[in-house]
Amino acid sequence: MGDKGHAYLVVSEDAWEASLFAQQLAMQQLCHGPQGGMPCEQCQSCKAFLQHTHGDFLLLEVPDGKTAIGIDQVREATRFMQQTALYGATKLLLVQNADLMTLAAANSLLKTLEEPPGNALVLLCSAEAWRLPPTVRSRCQLLRMPRVEKDRALEWLRSEIQVTTADAEHLLDMAQGRAVAARLMADSESLASKEALAASFPMLGQQQGGPPAAWSGVEVSVLLSELLVWVEGQVRQIDTDRFSHRAQSWLLLHRCVAELSFRVKQGATPGKDIVIAELFRLCRSREHPAFADIGRRFLSNLGKVSMGS
Repeated sequence: MGDKGHAYLVVSEDAWEASLFAQQLAMQQLCHGPQGGMPCEQCQSCKAFLQHTHGDFLLLEVPDGKTAIGIDQVREATRFMQQTALYGATKLLLVQNADLMTLAAANSLLKTLEEPPGNALVLLCSAEAWRLPPTVRSRCQLLRMPRVEKDRALEWLRSEIQVTTADAEHLLDMAQGRAVAARLMADSESLASKEALAASFPMLGQQQGGPPAAWSGVEVSVLLSELLVWVEGQVRQIDTDRFSHRAQSWLLLHRCVAELSFRVKQGATPGKDIVIAELFRLCRSREHPAFADIGRRFLSNLGKVSMGS
């Protein structure tokens, strides 16, 4: 960030990775004596940041019990950015999971992105940046994080949690290659539930009767998130020569799941049994000749397409 702008959008397929990187970047930008591009962790600013008491840094995130970042939060953040810096010359706002801002909140942030006060710096991070309004994306410089190579991800996991290569590979596979998500999964009390969930997806074509029992063992938001990641992994594995032929149904399935996931994140509360039944029907019918019509009807029910389109 030598030619420093005033607004950056950090994008990763792993939301936790994007958030951790953005926080490290924020700490580095506020540091009084960065070394080799990294925060020194010794100055007054770094110590305050690590203690979550930095007067020039504000983390904007979804409040507990809520599903979105609201306009009142953004207005409060705007007032914070207009105040005089306490530790140095920079005020910094980090919007975590920026795609979860309501449309009104995102629009309210536009003025700050266009005309930041003083030396203000705004960082947005997201795993679903395409959910952000184009007006927000166009006002930010993009920092896209590349997918970590498997060998490096395994080495990092082994050093972080002191596990065997086989265990690290198991966690990484469960997280669909997302190293930071795999690291957090290792500490999760619901590891067994997520293992069963991950194992259920490849078996959907052979599933007899109703939806897998593992789907009922996790929250709807977790089921939707993990299913999206698995579908994305299937798309990446399609050969280039066969992509145009085979990818259409996978991409339509992804769009259906993504739209439903977005509705849930924005506060929709459909019955869990209904969501599970609809997802199972979509996944089971993906290879059916009529899947295009099935997917279109699903999106139409969400208000995303008209039946005549």
